[in-house]
Amino acid sequence: MRVLIAEDHAPSRKLLKHLIKPLQNFQIVGEAENGEDLICMVMKEKPDIILVDINMPLLNGMEAVKSCKKMVSSIQIIFITGHDNFALEAFDVNAIDYIIKPIDRDRLYAALGRAEAFSVASARKEQPSIKKDLMVKQSNQFSFIPLEDIIFIERADRKAVIHTVDQKIELNEALTNLEEILDSRFAASHRSYIINLQYLNRIETVGQTYKAYFKNYQETAKVSKNKLAELQRNKSL
Repeated sequence: MRVLIAEDHAPSRKLLKHLIKPLQNFQIVGEAENGEDLICMVMKEKPDIILVDINMPLLNGMEAVKSCKKMVSSIQIIFITGHDNFALEAFDVNAIDYIIKPIDRDRLYAALGRAEAFSVASARKEQPSIKKDLMVKQSNQFSFIPLEDIIFIERADRKAVIHTVDQKIELNEALTNLEEILDSRFAASHRSYIINLQYLNRIETVGQTYKAYFKNYQETAKVSKNKLAELQRNKSL
């Protein structure tokens, strides 16, 4: 089980790592010191379990967890906190446990065991995953873009521009990072373009290049010659 620790108190992080290290079934894949880092690390590391404090800077652990659950509904949450006034909210996000500091080793181990059992049971029931939303950060807030609304994404002036059915959204994000978190509906058609195959209408030769045309959308995307066969294969799946 891949475990992520989200805790702004360094001694608490050290203690958690010390307690988890002997457990063969659990691997710590990262640490976050605030709620925003937690969200970013969930996107990057895709942990199975999060051990999370609530009172953290920038964005508290409860709000961060709610965003994480929207991205990965199967992620298991164990709260470890010095405050008991968020217990009801912990129930609302289906937390495995709500452990009050100081950390009791036996209770932590029991919670990790339940989280592992839930993860295994969830994985057995899962069908091939189709995500619903892409979470993006703009200025100081996170928002969610329905993947079904994204037609294509292009790189322009060191930014990623997301073309949706009704707007364009600019992000300071590399296309390779976005490609990793998109689902099977999307494919890179060119080093500067990722397209939604469900919107792809046709590909035409234009001089020495290729262009992708989309249903009910005026703008086009570039297609590399070496991507044609891959796009054709993915489109037919």
